[in-house]
Amino acid sequence: MRSTAAAEHPASQVTSPVDALRSLLPTGVFLVFDNWFGLSVAMIAASVTTVAFILLRRRSGAGVGILLPVSLGFVTVKAIAGVMTGSSVVYFGAGVALSALAAVAIGTTAFTRHPAASYAMPLVTPYRHLTPDHPVYRRVSAHVTVAVAAAELAITAWEGWHLTVASASEFVVIRTLAAWPVMGVVIFFAIFYIRFRLDRYEHALRSGADAPAIATYPTG
Repeated sequence: MRSTAAAEHPASQVTSPVDALRSLLPTGVFLVFDNWFGLSVAMIAASVTTVAFILLRRRSGAGVGILLPVSLGFVTVKAIAGVMTGSSVVYFGAGVALSALAAVAIGTTAFTRHPAASYAMPLVTPYRHLTPDHPVYRRVSAHVTVAVAAAELAITAWEGWHLTVASASEFVVIRTLAAWPVMGVVIFFAIFYIRFRLDRYEHALRSGADAPAIATYPTG
């Protein structure tokens, strides 16, 4: 869920190592241009690269739908605001703020019948018998949703502070080397937790266990 990354590369949904490397291009462009030509030129160059990346994904058939105009609008407004103010805090702060809002929005879904994680869990744990309607599945997806949202909020809070005390290039480098990998570790442990809690239920259902037998498992 690293929505700060999404704010910098709004339409990038990494599906391969090539996509992963390509999504880092705006960051590399910013660092090079900031070192050679200064902050304003770096913000423009990184934004143009991001727009090109969005349009390239659209042309290659990636389904971005309504995200296309939203993403382009966000990148454009952020770039204009950053260049007009000459402030990296404004330019990157928009992404940090968007990350925080996304984390809050995602976290609140944990208290609904369909936590956000329940839509992502089948991508990493494709159970054939255990469905999102199962009460334990819903409970686990709520736990994962809260954990990931809390981690995202903690990271964005740190990023917001770091943005005010570091140079633009320092912020970009540290975010890339620290914040994004930390979220990767959080997701790794979230997947471990999902498998630890739900694999036994899937096994019981696959083995043809009846409902009372399944109910003997702890449900907390």
